[in-house]
Parts: sequence; C-alpha cells; structure tokens
Amino acid sequence: AVVSTQSTGMTPIEIPQAYLEAQTHLSTALLSLSTVGLILTMAAILPISNMMKQRSSRINICFATSLFLACILFLLQNILVAGIDGKGVIELGSKGCIAYAAVQHYSWLVVFAWMCIEGTVMYLSLVQVFGSHISKYMIKFNLIAWGVPMIFPVVGFLMSTTTATVGSGESVISTKDNTYVADLMCFINPGKLAYWVTFFVPMVLVMLINLTFFIMVLKVIRGSKSADNKADVMKQLKAAVGVMVLLGTGWIVGILLTLQTPELQLTLQYIFIILNAIQGVFVFLFYVCLNEQVMNHWLIKFGLKTVVNSTS
Repeated sequence: AVVSTQSTGMTPIEIPQAYLEAQTHLSTALLSLSTVGLILTMAAILPISNMMKQRSSRINICFATSLFLACILFLLQNILVAGIDGKGVIELGSKGCIAYAAVQHYSWLVVFAWMCIEGTVMYLSLVQVFGSHISKYMIKFNLIAWGVPMIFPVVGFLMSTTTATVGSGESVISTKDNTYVADLMCFINPGKLAYWVTFFVPMVLVMLINLTFFIMVLKVIRGSKSADNKADVMKQLKAAVGVMVLLGTGWIVGILLTLQTPELQLTLQYIFIILNAIQGVFVFLFYVCLNEQVMNHWLIKFGLKTVVNSTS
C-alpha cells in the first residue's frame, strides 16, 4: 500500500509479517473511509454554484478529486494485482504491473502538486500579498498539477533500466533489467535511486514549501492589525492549522521514518498510516462540516434552517 511504511520505503528496518498484514488491513479500512469522505465532499460542494465560482472551492475540488483517484487506485490494487494467492488479472513484475505502478506513482505526485497549490493559495488568501490575483489561474494550476507529474514516472522508469551485454563478436547478447517496480506490489520500488529522485524528493519539497507558507502565515497573523481581536486571530489560525493538517502532517511523519530510530519506528509507522489514510476524512471535515457556507446551504435546502432576509 502506498500509505504503508514498507511501500513508501520510509522505514529503514525490517517489519515483521504480522505487522505488515495489520498495516495493510488498517490502510485498506481507513482509505475506504477516506474515499467515502471524498465522495461526500464532492457531492456537497459541486452543486453549490456560488461556491464553485470561488477560487478556493475549485482548487479544493481538484485536490479532493486527485486524492480520490489515488485512494481508488490503491484499493483496486488489492483486487487487480495477483499476489501470493495468485488472484488478480495483473501479474507482479509484468508490463501491466509496470503500467499500474507508473499510474500510481503519477497519481500521488498529482496529489502532492495540488497540496502545494493549496498551500500557495492559503498563503495568498490569508496574507493577501500584492499580485494574489492570478489570471486564468485554474488553467495554469491544472496544467501544473496534472502535467508536470507525468515526467517523473518516465524518468523513474528510465533510471531503473540497465542493459547488460554478454558474449563477444557475433555472439553478443544484450539483456535489459528494470527495477522500477517493487517485488510484492505494483508501485515504484522503494529504496532505489529512482524512488528517492522521482517520489521522495518531490514530496519533501512540497512539505517544505507548505511548511514555509505556514510559518509565514503565522507571522502575518501575529503582526496583523487584528491581532488584538481574538476572534479574528482564532479564525485565521484555525484556517491555517486546518490547511496544514490537510496538506502534509502525515507525510512529514513519513520523512521522520527515514531516520534510524528503531525504538520509535513502530509508533511512527502507525501514525504515518493513520494520518495519511484518513486524509480524505480531514478533507470532508474541513471543506464541508466546518465550512459555514456549505453547511448553511444544505441545512436551508433540507428545511433545517430558515433564511433570514436582511432589510435596509
């Protein structure tokens, strides 16, 4: 599983088989819950025309969509890929497995790209810097988020391909070996150079960018004119912390898993899995449950709240 510590290559120690099975079951259960949360998020926001005119809402939907696709690909892998039991239509190590690994690799990079865009928009929205208006922003954002990640699976595959020549003269035989795919799943092989260059490094860069934006936002909130107004400060702080939880807390824990700390590994592994696997639940909570505009729309829609008309 992409959200398991073994598949991401973020843990440097061997994990007992019993723990691997437990992590897989936990990942599957929580990702299923996340998938439901993401479906509910899109179903709640897309019908609200006023919200879909807002930049933040459009970006939220794009982020939710990319995360939904990544979750679905993981869940389908358990069905489509033939494991030790031999069940599944895609054989491990086959061309189909390589293609599926590349699609999964791409899908998570798209998620990282939308994370970065979300963090950037959070900064522009809360700090309101000069030039926060971006012309044709959705076209540009979509080209970046869906286009740029296409390069990395291709580069990763080429980096993982080696050619060996055996014999001499007319008896020369050339063989190609590729280590792009992991042995036990259809995902980029963790621990290999291609993994670190085309998956780990982009992820770390996104986390650093979002963390930088988060710190800058906190500084602006602290030094803003509304600093004396506790209600405004708490509202801004809640928004900043909420977005940060959505956009990288779990993956930051994943970075810590690369450290040689055996005594903390098991705890960090489960924190990593839980935070990342329920990211879709966080999306639903922040984009729907804690969004007054969304909640008011549906409460009024179902007659649970009355519209108050203001008079001049």
